[in-house]
Amino acid sequence: MKAGLGAVLAAGLLITSLLSGALGAPVAETASLRPTFGGVLLEAHLLPGSSSSLTGVWSDAGHAKLLRCAPRCQVVSEIPLSGPLTISQSSAYRVVLGGTFKPGKRVKVLLRFGQAELVAVEATVMAR
Repeated sequence: MKAGLGAVLAAGLLITSLLSGALGAPVAETASLRPTFGGVLLEAHLLPGSSSSLTGVWSDAGHAKLLRCAPRCQVVSEIPLSGPLTISQSSAYRVVLGGTFKPGKRVKVLLRFGQAELVAVEATVMAR
């Protein structure tokens, strides 16, 4: 009986985490940092929940630049989120942290959605 209850609880936790990403609190999945000129580029899949924008990103190295790259990159104050969004070197919106980062290092990154919702993720610096 305990094994059955454990399976039900595990399924409930999975459903709750999926719904919270879709309906409530924002979630950042599969975060990594890719070396680029003068810093690293955050690559992540964002589930905004009820938030309509990504308004800030920080690490120990400082505040990240939010960029809109279409066709040239320009700094923006927020990245609009109308649904799930993947940010990467090939997406229209990018997040870049300045500084020196060693491959393999795990970096804590704090993302702010809207004006108040904060999400902390741990991202690994990838090799070039």
